[in-house]
Amino acid sequence: MKILDGLKQVQQLTPRKQRQFERFYSAQSRFRFLPVFADVSLLITLIGTLAHMMTLATQLGPANVPSGLFVYTTILSCLIVAHRFKAVRFRTPLIMYLVFLNMALFSYLAFIKTGGDLTPTIGLYFFISFLGIVTLAPLHTLVMIAINLAFLYAATWAAVPAADVATKLQEVLLNWLVLMCLVISPLLAVFFRRFVRNILALQFLLRDRNRMLSRTLRTLQVTEENLIQQQKHQALSHMAKGLLHEIMNPVNCSVQALQYAKDINEDPELGEAIDDAAAHQKRIADIVSDLIDFSVPHPEHAKELANLTGLINAATRFTKHKLRGIDLEIDVPETLTVPCYPSALTQVFVNLFLNAASALQSQLDRQPAIIHVSTTRDARTLDITLADNGCGIPEEEIRRLTDPFYSTSDTPENLGLGLSICQTILRHHGGTLSISSALGQWTRVTLALPLEADRVRT
Repeated sequence: MKILDGLKQVQQLTPRKQRQFERFYSAQSRFRFLPVFADVSLLITLIGTLAHMMTLATQLGPANVPSGLFVYTTILSCLIVAHRFKAVRFRTPLIMYLVFLNMALFSYLAFIKTGGDLTPTIGLYFFISFLGIVTLAPLHTLVMIAINLAFLYAATWAAVPAADVATKLQEVLLNWLVLMCLVISPLLAVFFRRFVRNILALQFLLRDRNRMLSRTLRTLQVTEENLIQQQKHQALSHMAKGLLHEIMNPVNCSVQALQYAKDINEDPELGEAIDDAAAHQKRIADIVSDLIDFSVPHPEHAKELANLTGLINAATRFTKHKLRGIDLEIDVPETLTVPCYPSALTQVFVNLFLNAASALQSQLDRQPAIIHVSTTRDARTLDITLADNGCGIPEEEIRRLTDPFYSTSDTPENLGLGLSICQTILRHHGGTLSISSALGQWTRVTLALPLEADRVRT
């Protein structure tokens, strides 16, 4: 980037961005650049004044230094102190007007006293020469030059006879030092204003691009996390497909053997045992088939309208052995139906009940263990909430709970697939799964299911 190309690049931005830059420039110049420039100019002016006083004291003796110079220095010192206060500091060029008026008043008083000698005004004109740098405003610079010319005109009338006023004014204004200071000041104001605006334009562009890069970096981080999740789900998909044939073959053989035993069995009690075994074999087959469904982006079969209470009751039957000693509160309308994949959604409830039961086991001897199931709905979404008063989950672990193969349990049989499968099922439903918890107090899992009836099989 070239230093003087900043404004050109800003002009290529959208109107909204250009307005943002103008606000940025106004704030930076008012609260940053102009106060510092004023500090430097005040310091230089004070040093010059003190050096002038020391020169006069050396040449004339301390007693012969004009008293007006002490008054002028005292006022200048007060203005320097006042500039440290925000009410004055951030209202530049107010301080420059005050310093200029103080300097012009005492300079032209000396000009009158010496009968029109230009020497006492040399410091004033040097001050005027760098007004453009300090104010960065051509208008204010021209205003102070006009005020100076008015002072000069009035002082000339007071210093020389009326017949010599025109000649004296011409002599002063054509003096090379005076002329140079009066001409260079507005030129410096224009140049430095443009220079500072370009510097701030480059800073604005860099900040804007840094923000864009930060947003891009955050987006890349989120994308990377999503890709990691997809890779984990793909690993789960490959594992499920590989296990399908290994598990289904012996399951099918077992089902056939149970069916044959049922056909030849004549003992009623043994028949009930065979029916129970067949039901559990069927559940194993359903779970493995569901794993294959989870491994594809979208299930091929349509959703069904299922009774939500029936699905929850089925899940409680499957987890009855784990829910012993736990008070299960189901606050769900008995007639409530939801478009879903019934077997898959039942598996979600099974996993959530198992997780809640595991969290409650350590507290059974200290307080009543409760799992509360409730629903809320609006026109488009059904929220199913499962809350328990178990041990809770640390905040740093909540984000990782739905990662495949992540588990907070050290037991070897816990592979950490439950919540990951639940999240996949909810994604296939077009819904979401969210978890909130207070460590040592409670955990709440919310399933948000859409209620649209597209592709619903009745």
